Amino acid sequence: MKRCVFFILFLLNCPVLFAQTSLWGMVIDTGSNKPIPYVSIGIISKARGTVSDINGEYKISLDAKIADDDTLRFSCIGYQTRDFLVGELRKKYLGMRLDIGLTKSVKELKQVVINAKRANVKILGYPTTSKLLGVGFGANSIGSQGGVRLTVKHQNTNLESLSFFIIQNSFESLTFRVNIYEMVDGKPGNNILNDNIIVKVGDKQSGKITVDLSSYNIYVSKDVLIALEWIGAKPATSGTLDVAAVVFGSTYFRQASQYLWKKKGTGLGISVKANY
Repeated sequence: MKRCVFFILFLLNCPVLFAQTSLWGMVIDTGSNKPIPYVSIGIISKARGTVSDINGEYKISLDAKIADDDTLRFSCIGYQTRDFLVGELRKKYLGMRLDIGLTKSVKELKQVVINAKRANVKILGYPTTSKLLGVGFGANSIGSQGGVRLTVKHQNTNLESLSFFIIQNSFESLTFRVNIYEMVDGKPGNNILNDNIIVKVGDKQSGKITVDLSSYNIYVSKDVLIALEWIGAKPATSGTLDVAAVVFGSTYFRQASQYLWKKKGTGLGISVKANY
């Protein structure tokens, strides 16, 4: 009987214990006081992270696996990044609501001289619609990314559209963000985009998904990494997704928003239509 009573008390206390090791709140624009959706939130260099939802709300666990000298980062395209020392957050805010304000950043737009005649079209990346090989994503993948390196051989190459092929999808809805990173010494560096590019996938939708990039005026002259970041799913706790892949090539994976990139041997089937 004592064991049963202890077990019941433990279950009742679980939400309290979780709250005491978690940080939650809303990310807001300091200028407008409006919520900022899809903010990347994570511990730098560790596989712990999340993304704020469509209403700017977030929740992240800061349990014993996270050290006091670790850094929690809030970052979003178009905003200045903010870093917080975990130890300071634990002292002041753990188990309490903490709203985070981000300030818009001003990026100097690079002037690109475009030749009016751009008759050359090339498909970059790994185009495939094969169902024989796939890369799987689960419901616990929020904030994770998978991407491929695009080999760019011409100045001011315009990235016109992105495509990938879904083999199997059990989710009611999915939300991805397209990220494009410069390559520095063979590794992904800074995100070069000025705007969020959001991709919505419908109820159990499968087949080829194409994203129009033409309105974003993306011009590159060197190799870049183009990635899909998982930022939302319904239901959030269960489901599977398989995206077509190829045996050759390689894929860069990132388990959480501020974690390290890892390179793997299978090529995720992301392709880009480009012109130059």
